Amino acid sequence: MNALQISKGRKARLAGLAVIAVLLVGWIVNGLAEQGQQVRVDINALIHETQKTSQYASEMTLVWWIPEEYWRVSCAQDATIPSAQVEQLIKVIRPYTLVIVVDGRKGPGGTITYTSEAVIRATIAMKDRNGTVYRPLGEDKVGDEVRQFLSIVKPILAGGLGPMGQNMHFFLFPAANQKGEPIAQPRKEGAFSIRLAGREFRWRLPLGSLLAPKMCPGCKEKCSGAWNFCPWCGTMLPKWI
Repeated sequence: MNALQISKGRKARLAGLAVIAVLLVGWIVNGLAEQGQQVRVDINALIHETQKTSQYASEMTLVWWIPEEYWRVSCAQDATIPSAQVEQLIKVIRPYTLVIVVDGRKGPGGTITYTSEAVIRATIAMKDRNGTVYRPLGEDKVGDEVRQFLSIVKPILAGGLGPMGQNMHFFLFPAANQKGEPIAQPRKEGAFSIRLAGREFRWRLPLGSLLAPKMCPGCKEKCSGAWNFCPWCGTMLPKWI
């Protein structure tokens, strides 16, 4: 294969990623703008579980972990997206843990002062369930195609969400530890957290939105697929195999 053929192949892959980016960012915008609405319950539930926000009224902070499953669920909402392009996107982002951060402080009259990407990058870190800490990957550690994909997504978010979208910053962390073990698996038991300027945003896994609900054998109440015990009667719930 000559250099021209390689170049054409790469351009075709990037074009496919651009198509997916345009279609999927609409779901990101809708997910942020329509929280609580019972439209597309599955995707909204997944968005809710993967987002963490500050508990302080003076802060406007969002930390959003976007796992591989988010892209799959989003793509399933649009039958026009070819499965080959979905798998292409997954292949591009699989080596990374993608986190979007918006960090702001509320001022008089509802004004918000946002923290810059550089300041966030200097203070953000990911910690796995064993306590190992990971810093965001620099550009020299990130593949060209994922950087191109994110460069397409960012301006679309900025246009759809205004100042909030303009201050959404993307950070890539490794998807596996030094042993090659996945750090965050949405469908399996585990935990990880994102540290940001002295604050910690933690995820306990698996994500209930990705699992079928469980029926409590004791009180017969429907429970989240992520729970091990019924919150109403305390009965141990069956485990998914």
